[in-house]
Amino acid sequence: MNRSTTTKIGVIGALYFSQGIPNGFFRHTVPVVFRDSGISLEQIALFYPALYTPWMLKFLWSILVDRFHSEKQGKYRSWIIPVQFITAGVMAGLALWQLGGPISMFILGVLLINVFSSMQDVSTDGHAISLLNFGERGWANAVQVGTFWVGYVVGGGVILMLFGSLGWSNALLAMAVIYVLATIPIVLNRTSASVNFSALSQTPRKTWGGIVDFIRQPKVLKILGLVAAYRLLEGFIRSLLPTMFKDWGMGLEQIGFVLGVVAPVAALAGAVLAGSLANRLGRLQALLVFGSLQAVSALGYMLLTMQPANQTMAAVLPVVVVDHLISGMTTVALFSVMMDWSRKTHGGTDYTCMDCVGVFAMMFGTSLSYLLASQGGYSMSFGIALPIVGLSVFAVWRLYSAILQERHWQNLNAAESPAA
Repeated sequence: MNRSTTTKIGVIGALYFSQGIPNGFFRHTVPVVFRDSGISLEQIALFYPALYTPWMLKFLWSILVDRFHSEKQGKYRSWIIPVQFITAGVMAGLALWQLGGPISMFILGVLLINVFSSMQDVSTDGHAISLLNFGERGWANAVQVGTFWVGYVVGGGVILMLFGSLGWSNALLAMAVIYVLATIPIVLNRTSASVNFSALSQTPRKTWGGIVDFIRQPKVLKILGLVAAYRLLEGFIRSLLPTMFKDWGMGLEQIGFVLGVVAPVAALAGAVLAGSLANRLGRLQALLVFGSLQAVSALGYMLLTMQPANQTMAAVLPVVVVDHLISGMTTVALFSVMMDWSRKTHGGTDYTCMDCVGVFAMMFGTSLSYLLASQGGYSMSFGIALPIVGLSVFAVWRLYSAILQERHWQNLNAAESPAA
């Protein structure tokens, strides 16, 4: 790996680390706060996914990014830097709220964090696509997923674990400071993108038309269906864990350690493993093999729910480790395919369109799993996840096979790699 590639991957890694912080906070800290505030599983099923709406609307942010930016500072860089600082400011403002206070203030703060961090996500995805060549994406995607999970440790693990010693306010302020520090690499580095975007932002059609052009591509609905089928499992299987562990009597420090430290480390290991295996297996085989392994995750959690005596740290840890090892592998497999199917000239828009559909599917899976858990318990939800895994993998196989029959997608990255 040459110095240029190392520098690019380092900058991208710092940005995905930043992404992980609010994601971990939202996925683990927020549900626990909701449960502590007396919110039922039915209410969480309807309310919690609604807070993720900014992530479902990322295609709107992609239009703004593609249309309004500074060529001098860089198309995506001119958005990433200010949005990073604004997000840190909201985190610091949320430190003024205290546990047990008006839940509406907490909800507003979380919603604003999701708005600005979703804008950062769009810009970072586009920045990565414009910087990385096809041959750099294998390890880059491993670094992307790995650093994301390291940030996840901060937002979803460290924050919960520090509540007891530092208190809510100091823990949130620490998170904001770390977020600012993660901005330094892109502030100091102005690595040039491999595409000149100066001509792409001068006409409304090239901005607003980016989404239309993406949708008009042949068999694009099959691509969106594939992404949705794969991401639905993420929300269905893993969204229940914070509230389930809380209902089992685990403390905040324990939940923070299991889901915010152990789980991301396992996912990081899975990402590294997938980074070395993805190119050997090929895109389709990686999707199918890694996706099928999620049945192991669902089965493990189902067995835990059926044995109350096993609902202890000693029993939970191995299941969480295996599950998140698999999660890291599936994420690398899907992200690689999504990058392959993103045009460099509209990388942020294309990738974001796919990701918006994926986020919607993930939140749908989240709502469905919470509703099932509220009616039949956690065991019912994980039991139903087993056949859903099979249906999802089958759908991915059929859709990917159909997509590859279209010459347009075969040739999208032909200039970079014959394996595209």
